[in-house]
Amino acid sequence: LYDAYIKLGKDGYREECGFLMGLSSKTPLLRDIEDRFHACEFLACERQNLSSDDGDPLLLCAITDEVAIGFPSSPHWNRAQVTVSFRELLPDETFEEASEEIDHLARSKHADPICKRHRARHLHKILESNNPVDYLWDNRQEIFPNLIFGQAIKNDLRDFSHLLHTIVKALTSLEHSARDWKGGPAPLWRRKVTDESDQVKNNPKRRRERRFPSHDGKPQDFFWHARFGGSGRIHLRFDPESREVEIGYIGKHLPL
Repeated sequence: LYDAYIKLGKDGYREECGFLMGLSSKTPLLRDIEDRFHACEFLACERQNLSSDDGDPLLLCAITDEVAIGFPSSPHWNRAQVTVSFRELLPDETFEEASEEIDHLARSKHADPICKRHRARHLHKILESNNPVDYLWDNRQEIFPNLIFGQAIKNDLRDFSHLLHTIVKALTSLEHSARDWKGGPAPLWRRKVTDESDQVKNNPKRRRERRFPSHDGKPQDFFWHARFGGSGRIHLRFDPESREVEIGYIGKHLPL
């Protein structure tokens, strides 16, 4: 098989060769879920009588929280979510009928609702996590894909962890504004976002207080700001050409 893969590459099928070579080095997903997987017996999917070969991959998606990729061969499969039913073995050695909804991608239009549900689950897990700040920071690109975060934000979140729920709500509003920005000088903000006054910008000390390390480590001016809580501020900057929105500071109201 290895010789066949190499021959594919030499014959110009480099993507196919790379795909097959990658499969040969994969670790089976069942390694971490083997106990639960073998304790489940597939029943059906939305009243469809599927064979074990067809049903087992859907059950695997339910257990690993992965997205099933399907083909819309009938209205039943032309959906962004399907329900998998199975029997799960309980500690007392009896079976219990169970079901779980899984994300199902069969058309491009299914991607958006799947992404929204994925981000919503992340937002819920933030508050459930033992280390919510670390969870938010580690998953920030998935939770807020249209926001960029400066290098000082993680420490800011630690300092204001007691207001994390309020901060997440404000960031979600800014995320939606950045997502919907199709052009123009600025996003259509879903919450009040204001610029600093000329008096602040022309004051060297106050200007320095609004300069924070960008995501690439370079200092940048973050004059625009949104509110959170009673006196909290989220300072940001945005670029009309790239339509990038970057968060540079989350904390107390800066001196005027």
